[in-house]
Amino acid sequence: MKSHSIYPALILASIMSATAAQAQNPEESGTGDQHHPEVHAGHDQFAAGVPGKPEEVTKTVEIKTLDSMKFEPSSLTVGRGETVRLIVANPGHLIHEATIGTSEEQKIHNQEMKADPHMHHDSPNSVTVAPGETRELIWRFDQPGRFEIGCHIPGHYESGMKAEVNVR
Repeated sequence: MKSHSIYPALILASIMSATAAQAQNPEESGTGDQHHPEVHAGHDQFAAGVPGKPEEVTKTVEIKTLDSMKFEPSSLTVGRGETVRLIVANPGHLIHEATIGTSEEQKIHNQEMKADPHMHHDSPNSVTVAPGETRELIWRFDQPGRFEIGCHIPGHYESGMKAEVNVR
């Protein structure tokens, strides 16, 4: 898998562009979270599946991001091809994120977050959730296997903030 750390100029340009756009159009930016497309550039398909369509949702799961560095529930099982609406709620006082991916993708993203701890996400497989906020991800898990939902705010993933997703 190619490391994305060779693109610092693109990352900086993306951050500056997103910040400028948000400052000019705060209403259009939704929650203010910005995804950095170069992190997932060229991905038509993620290893864990593809972004789902709201009209195809067959299952809804609420996931809480806890300040004890846990997701609740800590695991879930879905059927291959199932489209799941993940309601990601943050009842705590710390910012968290929920990123869907393989264990290897989680490790790579964790390193990226260490390099840029203020990176916030609003992408098909990742959301940043502020304290008291609720966000959603709609995902079609079309590949069987074991995947993870991880929080990569610095120190969180290392403290065990991940949930297992088993696709059968």
